[in-house]
Amino acid sequence: MKANTRKFEVLRVSILSHCSFACVYCAPKNKPDLTNFYPKIHYLSPELLESKIKTLTSHIQLKEVHLTGGEPTLHKDLVLLIQKLKEIAINEIAITSNGFFEDGLIQKMKQAGLTRMNFSLDSFSQGGFEKLSDRKLPIERLLQRILEAKTFGLDVKVNCTVLKGYNELEILDLLQWSGENGIPIRFLEFMKMGPLQEEHSDCFYSAEEIRSTIQKKYNFQAYPTAPDSTATYHITDEGFIFGIIANHTEPFCEGCNRLRMDSLGRIYGCLSDQTSFDLPSDPSAVPFVLQQAMDTKKMQFTGSELSMKFIGG
Repeated sequence: MKANTRKFEVLRVSILSHCSFACVYCAPKNKPDLTNFYPKIHYLSPELLESKIKTLTSHIQLKEVHLTGGEPTLHKDLVLLIQKLKEIAINEIAITSNGFFEDGLIQKMKQAGLTRMNFSLDSFSQGGFEKLSDRKLPIERLLQRILEAKTFGLDVKVNCTVLKGYNELEILDLLQWSGENGIPIRFLEFMKMGPLQEEHSDCFYSAEEIRSTIQKKYNFQAYPTAPDSTATYHITDEGFIFGIIANHTEPFCEGCNRLRMDSLGRIYGCLSDQTSFDLPSDPSAVPFVLQQAMDTKKMQFTGSELSMKFIGG
């Protein structure tokens, strides 16, 4: 795909930069994570989100807005944010969550217009979950939240970031649980971003290693994958669907259609570039800024010192 044919179609918004977890690959408590670069606690207001989305949709066609964080369910006006997106006629509205939030929120989000939930599920064991998240919370609660979202009719996916020495031995258990419950799971290569950049090679577990691990128990074949998907999907003989997101060893940068926004309303064109841009109030200046953001896109993922939680990873 030639660079001049690329376009922004998916917006990922970090609606707040803080989280209730301190996951080892995102915000380990003993590592700096550029928090001085952002206000300690900052929420993207419904008014600012609405303004920025209207500015963007007057120049580009957004087929999806994905709310992330930090942990987006901590946002005090989350349901209103979703309502605003629905009113602007965003057809696909997604959210990624760690699953630990108040009862009844899934139904409220669904009624407001949410269409998909992605859950971070990095371990199937209580000990592994505590080690990765740095929180002593019941893993069973997260598993029930995932099933609850499916019960309400949302499109549900599970994401697992695989780190050597942490959870590579749980890949098969995670695949079995997800598959038996009819939920696609995506295994992610640990990306060289944020506070664990220096330890990246020590923790890295490649897509090839993930596939080899799965082959020890399951036969699988290619499964239909959308051209702009970050994951490459497979299906086992049992009907279990899994994807692999391999930013490092099998990069998909040439087809990336994602634009990102932080909790201050600034946009980013690429995960591998910390350059941010303010969307101007002058409509005639917006195309130039969008092109500047597009020009930051790399042809290969190189990583960034900035943690994913700041830029709607």
